[in-house]
Amino acid sequence: MKCRFSATWAAALVVFLALAVGSRAEAAPPAGDALFRQKCALCHAVGGKGGKVGPDLTGVVGRKAAAMAYAYSPALRKAGVVWTPDGLDRFLQAPTRVLPGTRMVTSVPQPDQRKAIIDFLARQK
Repeated sequence: MKCRFSATWAAALVVFLALAVGSRAEAAPPAGDALFRQKCALCHAVGGKGGKVGPDLTGVVGRKAAAMAYAYSPALRKAGVVWTPDGLDRFLQAPTRVLPGTRMVTSVPQPDQRKAIIDFLARQK
């Protein structure tokens, strides 16, 4: 018995596969800039766009903690850390556990999201 596909069925199959592949791409984790907007931008800005509750994070990767003109918590001022990607990763996972007394209480529990945010911040010079 021969199996025959009509041109209509073939076209429908192509559209279905394209939609399936497209929806997979949309299911990928958002890029670091989108995650920053979702998880960080309520309090922080980048690029000197002030008016936020927290400090501007432009150039934060590689910078000493509490080095900018901002009213940092005493805990952060005394920490004496430099924000490396690994240090930011640990801090973003559990800020109040890593640095008791910090005013930042929002965490980013997903490792892939932390990495994307840190990669985004590393590009903000």
